[in-house]
Amino acid sequence: MPPQRRIRQAEDENSDEDARPRQRQNRDNSDDEAEYESGDGMDVDGDPAQHADNQLAKKLVRYALSCEHSRTAIRRDGIKERVLGNQGRSFKRIFTIAQKQLRDVWGMELRELPVRDKMSLQEKRQAMKSNSQLKTGSGTYILSSTLPEPYRSASVLKPSKTPSADDEATYVGFYTMVVSLIWLNAGELTDQKLKRYLMRLNADQNVSNEKTEVTLKKMERQGYVVRKVERPPVGQDGEQTITWHVGPRAKEEVGLDGVMGMVREVYGEWDADLEKKLRTSLGLRAGAAAGADENADEAGESSMMGAGDEEG
Repeated sequence: MPPQRRIRQAEDENSDEDARPRQRQNRDNSDDEAEYESGDGMDVDGDPAQHADNQLAKKLVRYALSCEHSRTAIRRDGIKERVLGNQGRSFKRIFTIAQKQLRDVWGMELRELPVRDKMSLQEKRQAMKSNSQLKTGSGTYILSSTLPEPYRSASVLKPSKTPSADDEATYVGFYTMVVSLIWLNAGELTDQKLKRYLMRLNADQNVSNEKTEVTLKKMERQGYVVRKVERPPVGQDGEQTITWHVGPRAKEEVGLDGVMGMVREVYGEWDADLEKKLRTSLGLRAGAAAGADENADEAGESSMMGAGDEEG
């Protein structure tokens, strides 16, 4: 046999010998990976169903956090589509597990927003004619803090740095102010009156680096306010009427306690007479000083039951 041929044959044999251990190693690795992925279908506690539920719950938590970062409402249909997939029937079970993870780790929880108010006369008439049971939930959620009250102060909770801390603080102050004005006007504020308020505050043209009109549209889109347009009946002359109402996110995120807190902060010096006038303006019954905050929370919860969602 020629020397070159013997060399090639030796190289082929060596390569075959090297390949066989690698193939065995690959097979062993693939077996290990399959065993790890399946784990005989078990997690560390030996319960495959619980492991799968925990993974879906973590996915739901990540989805909720990403939505809240952009102040996007978390919809039940979105959870089923983006998180649960073909496990849509397990919504209640996965939701409960995710709620526990959110409370224990993040200090937050998902709260369902109420259904939209019947604002126009036509909607109220249709609701009276309908014999169907009224819905108490909208299938839309937002994240709300569960931290104790001492940890909710401005010194602890700093504004988000997106887009910047100053812009975020300005936006929070602006929508809290607008929501407070609407609530103090019996929950309905005409467009003309809102513009007069903004003009007095020198905020009728711009809010920070943004046009006021753009900011109001963003507030409407995110559910802080609801803009209602009433047009005259067909065949009748007249101008359309625009009114502003408190949105579902504001009812949950700001609430009556937030409105009262802002009014007290603006006035600075506060007394019992001003407290009585404030509660009267908000439609709250006068209560003992010790139970004032509790009554405000109860009123805020009851008012939420008739709120509208973003779709309105």
